[in-house]
Amino acid sequence: MKHLAIVLSVAGLAFSLPAHAQDAKAGAGAVKSGGCLKCHSVSAEKDGPAYKAVAAKYKGQADAQAKLTQFISGHQGGAKLGDKSKDAAAYILAQ
Repeated sequence: MKHLAIVLSVAGLAFSLPAHAQDAKAGAGAVKSGGCLKCHSVSAEKDGPAYKAVAAKYKGQADAQAKLTQFISGHQGGAKLGDKSKDAAAYILAQ
């Protein structure tokens, strides 16, 4: 029974990884079309922090995606991503 629980857990993880990758892929388009790259870049500091620095800040936090999605949704800076905020957060955290 214990082995079955482990197998089911691993199978669930395997099915969730492609969805996360797809969110990150959609997020790449969202940050580009949303104008985020005017102030941010993947690796260089601009007016806003680099996405790699943001990903490092949230690394290891279980609720990183939720926190970053909330921040992006309420971001007062420039781009407004609306329902694409979750995808943008996935993309940033993947850096």
